Amino acid sequence: MLQGGGYIATGPRTYMATVDHAASLVIGRKARFDPAPNLSIPTVYFNFATYDTLNRRIKDARLLTDYIGRVKANYLQSTSTGKRLRKTLLQDEMKKEVEITLWPEMRHLIGDDVIPGHIVAITSTMVTEHNGRLQLESTYLTTIFINPDMPQMIDHINRLRALPAMEPTGTNEQIATLQDLKLSSQQNIQSSRNFICKAKIKQIHENRGWYYGLCSKCSNKLYPQQENDKLNFVCKDDDNIIPNFRYCVNATIEDTTGSADTVFFNESMQAILNISCGDMVTKHAETTNPKIVPQLIRSITDTTRLLNLTLKPDGQIVVNNVRDVPSTTETQSTSTVPGTSAFTPTTPVPKPAISKRPITETLGTDKKMKRT
Repeated sequence: MLQGGGYIATGPRTYMATVDHAASLVIGRKARFDPAPNLSIPTVYFNFATYDTLNRRIKDARLLTDYIGRVKANYLQSTSTGKRLRKTLLQDEMKKEVEITLWPEMRHLIGDDVIPGHIVAITSTMVTEHNGRLQLESTYLTTIFINPDMPQMIDHINRLRALPAMEPTGTNEQIATLQDLKLSSQQNIQSSRNFICKAKIKQIHENRGWYYGLCSKCSNKLYPQQENDKLNFVCKDDDNIIPNFRYCVNATIEDTTGSADTVFFNESMQAILNISCGDMVTKHAETTNPKIVPQLIRSITDTTRLLNLTLKPDGQIVVNNVRDVPSTTETQSTSTVPGTSAFTPTTPVPKPAISKRPITETLGTDKKMKRT
């Protein structure tokens, strides 16, 4: 509790304010704080916005936005510059949808273990619009609570939990074919599109290499240098580094409509093998030569999987994530998302995506609980 003088009352913050205050306090060195142990003050304050108020906030960054909803989809997505973002689609109490975009330094706030049906409360976001869909972008003040149980939001939680249960993931997904992807690539798309495709891994292109290394200090790509019978990885800027090995497997996939060349990057290969690239290089590879593919990787050929694919504007197809094929998967439709066409801009696929370009994980710093 602030006692006596030592502070000045001034006007409220006018940009990215966390709460719509009438005034702010500037604390001086003479200010004195005394504990108030008998006061029951919530450690976190929420001022949840409703979906209908979000549009008016797009051009008004004066006040940051808190929101609560039920998860419909959660995945990673790459940008044209190689950044990996976290995308989470929320439904409110009226089943209206808004997308959360967590930038790289914040994407750890929602993990892959957050699944459809979980409740997410997010604070201090900016409202923007992307591809015709409202989204909440993270700021450096953003805090997220997964399945919260705080008394001050119990009414919101109960209403969200009272919504009809979502169908289990994978039981009603609609599948695009490789022919759909080829037809879509002929439309001169201006931005990446995401698809779910049931396909067989037909062939691995061993001559293209199956991994690369990143510098543990600067995150730049390392250069392989042959020394006697050993392959070392060096950085052009740093010495005494520890290589961060990442999968990069070129392959051909096929379904009943055709075949296509694609690239399996780190997350998709780990999803198949359950082995990190570092362990594969040091424990399971016969040699460090990236053009000699280990038997464990070669063993995935002729297996059929559900592939989350990104079609790039240049026509390249990247595998973002890989799952086993559930027995109830419907394959008769060519749409990637229920109610949409494979040949129009799609909503993001409900599973993790990764970046085409390699970057290392950068965790944001831990933050204190939001305002009291």
